Formats: sequence, structure tokens, C-alpha cells
Amino acid sequence: MGVHRIWHDGLIPVEGKRPLDSLRNRLVSRQRERESPGYEIVGPGCSDDGGERRCDLRFSWEETEKRYSVQVLLSMRYTAGEDRIAWLLTAACTRPWRTGVEAPAHRIGLEELGASGRDEIPIDGPSLSLRGWPREDCERVACLLAEAMVSPSRTTALLIISDDNAIPVDGWPGLVNVFDVDDRFRRSLNGCLPLGCAVPTGARLYVPPCDELADMIRTETPPPEALDLAITQQIQARSRSPLPADWAAVPSVREWWSSDPFAPADPPPDAALAEKLHRVERELAEARGVISILRRRSAAEEAHRARIASESKRLRCRLDELSAVDPDALHDQITQLQSTVDGYAKALEQAEHERDDLRRANGLLAGALAQATGEVAVIEDAGHESQEPAEFPSFADLFATASQALPNLDITAELGPTTILDHHPKAAAWRRKTWDALRTLDAYARARTTIRRSGREPGPELCDVLAFARTGQPGSLISANIIALTESETVTTNERLRQARTFRVSPDTNPTGREYFGAHIALERFKPPAPRLHFLDDTDHTGHVYVGYLGAHLPTSKTN
Repeated sequence: MGVHRIWHDGLIPVEGKRPLDSLRNRLVSRQRERESPGYEIVGPGCSDDGGERRCDLRFSWEETEKRYSVQVLLSMRYTAGEDRIAWLLTAACTRPWRTGVEAPAHRIGLEELGASGRDEIPIDGPSLSLRGWPREDCERVACLLAEAMVSPSRTTALLIISDDNAIPVDGWPGLVNVFDVDDRFRRSLNGCLPLGCAVPTGARLYVPPCDELADMIRTETPPPEALDLAITQQIQARSRSPLPADWAAVPSVREWWSSDPFAPADPPPDAALAEKLHRVERELAEARGVISILRRRSAAEEAHRARIASESKRLRCRLDELSAVDPDALHDQITQLQSTVDGYAKALEQAEHERDDLRRANGLLAGALAQATGEVAVIEDAGHESQEPAEFPSFADLFATASQALPNLDITAELGPTTILDHHPKAAAWRRKTWDALRTLDAYARARTTIRRSGREPGPELCDVLAFARTGQPGSLISANIIALTESETVTTNERLRQARTFRVSPDTNPTGREYFGAHIALERFKPPAPRLHFLDDTDHTGHVYVGYLGAHLPTSKTN
């Protein structure tokens, strides 16, 4: 008895959270409802390391009237995250396939799941009539159909019937799709096809490129028998077409395709002999496991000895190098270099202190000059503070004074982070710089709101705090180099880092009572704890500048 085969593959839309199990259950339920002679489930949903789930279903039935038997293997594969399930149907029969035989894809209900071929054409049993369609629909469908007809990856045969006489021909789901078209649709379709692929007035069967057949072309009305014969030849030729490469590598599919599914099963082995064989195999597996463990242990010990030998050799070379060096001379060099570094650090600190004093004096003088010319309002205590900056025993006292003396600021910062800074040796310098920064923010807010109340728009020098400091406006007491209006893109787009910079604001600014503070002033540029003062410019709405945080540098992607 010969074995005759066909195959076809394609895609099924995903449904539900466990689509592979859902499809398997629907197919099995359908077979139970039909009371088929028998079916077998193999591998119900196993998973591999790549997140891919597989399922093989086997179906079988007999046609007693026509005297033939059919066995089908449906292999399905689903990869997590994809929107479709890949399927391959291979069928074996005890006689050659004919168009009068029910197609396996239709028999097991595969087309009811919305399955389509690999070329995205749905698999259907009856022919599809495209006669009398509107021109717009004709042109749209013609473009899609023409693209599938010339595709080198097409695995489905397409039968285009363009004669006015009705020809009753049905397709074979997954292998042959029949389209009944009128002459207008035929002309639209030919406009999208190369010359060698044109549809004649009559019928043309476009065989898949993987099949070993030529296209069937009839320029006159072909009799139904001729079309049935052409389709039958195309179906039977599929047994000579190789399986797709991605399915041929699957062990279960490869074994099914190369075996005889109708061969009688081997007789069951002798129970006693099978038990002895099982025991011997188990003992052999245990022995192999012990050998594998000993080999891995030996390899690990050998690698450890090699590492120890390599490290010993490296240390010996390093010892020889150190032995040739005078330790006293190296110690003197280190001492000299450390002294130089300390000198540079002290000079840098003194230069920054002088720069801050000059910047502060420049701001006060600019304020006094503006006051003398009558351009701005009087700057509080300008004469007193032009001599020495204010001193505060703690950051809490500084915030209390600022809340009273600087009406254009809303200080919502917590005192916890500032208390830690109070114990640092440089706390007094940081407090002086903080006071100057707060007064600069207050002067900026006052100048910006004053101009807006007068009915004018702020100029470029008042577009933001950085421009206010860079242009040396009256009341600007800090350097523009320590002001940053935004954080890096990494911080801004990272939700955890962004939340660390979200602080309290008034409901007038944000109904949620929270807002992101990306702008900040560096009280110390590089050395830890590198304190930062984070502020929010809301002068366009409330006329105030919020101070939401003062403390050690907030976390970044590098500090975790």
C-alpha cells in the first residue's frame, strides 16, 4: 500500500492569554462533536528556552464508502509576544488525492479558526466571486491579489476564472484558492501584474513556485473536468515539494514526513525483559551522571590550578619589578605630588570663593546703580550686605529668614537633608552661597513679575534664571556656571530618578500638589556630597519661584 502526502502551512490569529491551548481545545472539541473515528493528542503545549510553545495534534479517519484512510499531523508553534500562531498541516492518504476528496484542512476545521496561508490569503473551501464590485474595491483587492500572485514565497495555488460562463469549481483549503472575476476586475488585475503573469479571458491556475508544475492557462471556457484535473495534478504534485525549511527542522514533523503512518505498530515487548532493560538503562544513566560529575570536578580543579599558577607567575614578575624600585624615592615622589595636589585644591577653593564674592558684589553694585537711576525698586539692605554676606548658624535658620525676607519665594523643601549638611566642615560656605542663591531667585521673580504687571513682556535677560544671572541683572549674586535649568535625558526619562526630583507645590501650580523640579543650583560642583538646590520657576502663573529641595546630590543612573 502506497502512502500519498500533501502539506500546507500558514498563520492563525492569536486569541486570549493562552492562544495555543485555546486552539488545541477548539479543534479537539470539534472532533468530539463530529464523532470522528479517532484522534490523538501529542505534546499538549511544551515550552522551550526561547519562550516558544509547540503543540502537535494527530487526526485520523476512514471513508468506508470510498475505501481510503487519512491521517493528519497538525503542528502549531507560538512565540510569546507575536500576534499570530504558525501552523503546518501534513496529511497522508492510502490513495492519491483528488478534488472530490474532502480537504483535511476543512475536515479538522482549520479554516474556522481564521487561518490563512503563508501568503496571507485566507484558506476557504468555496470559490470567491468578485463580479460586480465597485471600481475602488476592485483596484484595492487587485493590488493585494497581484502582490500575492508574483510573490516568490507563495505556497498556495490561485485559480482565476474570468469567463462569463459560470464554472462550478471549488478550491482546496490551503492549497488552491478560486476567484471568479469579471472582465473589469481582470483588466485591473492585469494592470498590477507583469506581462508574463497576465490573466487571460478564460482561466489560469497559478501554481506555487515551490511545486514542480507549470501554470495551466486556458484562453477559452475550460470544462469543469479540465479544471478538476489541473487542480488534482497540483495537489498530487505537492508530495514532491519539500517541506519549508523552518518546519523540516522540527523533529516530530521530520519523523512524520519520513515514516509510514499506516504501518502496524510494533508488538509490545516482553514485560520481564523490558523491566531488565529499563533497570540497566537507569543504572547506565546513573553511571554516566557520576562520570560527568567527576569530569566536571576534574576540569574545575585543573582550571583552578592553572589560575593559581598564572597568578603566582604574575605576582613573581611584579615582585621582581618592585624589588628593582627604590621605595624611599617613590615615597618622596608621592609626598611631593600630594602636596602639589593639596596646593592646587586650596588655590581652586580660594579662586571659587573670590569669584563668588566678586559675583555677589557685582550684583549688589548693579542693584545700587539701578536704584540710583530709578530703574528698579530699592533692594533691601543693599548697603549693609555689600560688606559681608549674612551668616546663619544652620540651614533651618536660613530658611526661616528667607521665608520672611524673600516674599517671592515659596520654600517647600524638607529640613531633613539640610540637617545632614549642617555637620559638614564646609557648611558655613554652603549657607552663604545658599543665601545668595535664594536672594538671586527672589530678585529674578520680583523683576519678572514687576514687568508683567506693567503690561510688558520680559526681555531676553529675564527669560529664565540662567539668563538673569548670565547678563548680570540687578540682584544677581551667583555665577551662571552653577545654574542648570534641566537634568540629563537619562534622569528625565527614568521614572525612579524623576520621582526623586518631584516635590510639593501649591494646588494653584499643580492640582495634584506635586511637580517635577529639574532646575537646580550647584553649591559644590564635584566633591561629595555635592549639595544641590532644586527650584521650580512658576513666575508665569503664581509669580513665585519654588524651592523644593536642598541637600546632598540626588541619585542618578551612575549612583544607582
